[in-house]
Amino acid sequence: MCVMVWIVNCGVTVLKYPLDKICIKSGVYCSHCQYKIESGVVEKEELEILRALVELEEKLKFLRKGEYVKSIHIDDEVFVFIRNSFEASELSVLEHELSKELHKRVKVIEYIPDLRRLIEQIMYPVTVVGINRVWIPDGTEILNIRVSRRDKKHLIHTREHYEALIEKMSGIKTRIIFE
Repeated sequence: MCVMVWIVNCGVTVLKYPLDKICIKSGVYCSHCQYKIESGVVEKEELEILRALVELEEKLKFLRKGEYVKSIHIDDEVFVFIRNSFEASELSVLEHELSKELHKRVKVIEYIPDLRRLIEQIMYPVTVVGINRVWIPDGTEILNIRVSRRDKKHLIHTREHYEALIEKMSGIKTRIIFE
């Protein structure tokens, strides 16, 4: 005898993750999720952030409308990229709750496919004057981000900190130039 089971969503949405929610909660990964971790699609450093987001999802209902993109660790800070038009107040609450949960400084950034706007969000409150892609004869590409010399004092982190973050996010060697 064959029994069919229908799973109905009932209109409840959840934050989208790159791994199965059950695997994240339990810490025991199915073969599909294990492959994503081993192949580098999801880095081992991200597992702690994913677990914290799953736990916070019930408390912070607004998380359900979004999608986790990536998290990057630079020094003692974690940058979490999520997608789907969150309000500034929601991002602030999420930063605070994740910081408490992870015992680290967390910056949540709304992921935008437009590289220029994404860089402007990362570098805020500094104004980005321009972005140039330079191709070197050996085939490598460098992203030159031009910032006004007057805004240098508004940088929260060092130039190298921002360069490393943008390079990890974009996959392109990055250089910040003050003019």
